[in-house]
Amino acid sequence: MLTTLRTDATVFLAQNIGDVEPLMPSGEFGDKINMLMGWLMMACILASVAAISICSAKLGYDRLAGRSSDSTSALVYILIGAVILGGGAGLVNGLVL
Repeated sequence: MLTTLRTDATVFLAQNIGDVEPLMPSGEFGDKINMLMGWLMMACILASVAAISICSAKLGYDRLAGRSSDSTSALVYILIGAVILGGGAGLVNGLVL
């Protein structure tokens, strides 16, 4: 019985639902959404650049002062976040266009 249910669910989920393409809302509302997404993307890029600059400066200062800190691990986490952010933006642009 369980295999029959699993087979029926698989057949149902594998059906072709047609050619569905995302459409941007038209008019003034669509322009506002597009502008908001552009602002959010630019804010994320600026925040990533600022975070990398701050962590790099702190890392250099700590090395110069002879102290050890968590700047290296923070810089690695920020760089991983920047890669994920860039990959997400590229993935969304590739799917929409």
